[in-house]
Amino acid sequence: MDVRIYSKCNFTTVGLREILSSMPMLTVRPVNRFTLQQGKKKCIFIIDGSSEGFEEYYESIRTHFYNVASAFLIINNSPLHFPVCIDEKTILVSKATSIDYFYKFLGVVHQHDKRLFCPVRLSKSEYVVFKYWSAGCTAESIAYMIGLNKKSVLNSKSRLLNKYGVQDKNSLLLIAKILFRDSTLEERDVSPHPLVGQLSFR
Repeated sequence: MDVRIYSKCNFTTVGLREILSSMPMLTVRPVNRFTLQQGKKKCIFIIDGSSEGFEEYYESIRTHFYNVASAFLIINNSPLHFPVCIDEKTILVSKATSIDYFYKFLGVVHQHDKRLFCPVRLSKSEYVVFKYWSAGCTAESIAYMIGLNKKSVLNSKSRLLNKYGVQDKNSLLLIAKILFRDSTLEERDVSPHPLVGQLSFR
């Protein structure tokens, strides 16, 4: 199976290549060059979520090579957490993961163990709150828009962190970029939102 690595960090690329070099069932290919034959072959895409252009590359690859993609592994530059499945083919992996664990993890991904590809399930209210948070809405605005009290909205933060097994807001924001990439918020006459792209747990 082919593997393609997208990262603007040379250390990340070299480290991943070193791990992959000891896995004979995986072949590293150039990130932006596909022959006709390679374009029909199953592939694992490893994408550095902290690299400039991450969202554009991820969306382009999903659009053109979704059927041949065995998995999209998004590297999260965050405190250590277990791999978390975002959708049926996308898994978030902490950059702090040990080499030994990542080596074993890639072996499981290569086998496409279905237990690994079970997306985190959110309730309807958690999904809506998460969507508005990721757009930069304050807790007060969210509570007003969806009819919850502010305390319930704030409690959703803890539930989201626990469900995804991550420890920080930046990880939630990265998950939101993946989860809501095709979504747009309805325009509503509500007051002020912080800068788009920032999470406001207030």
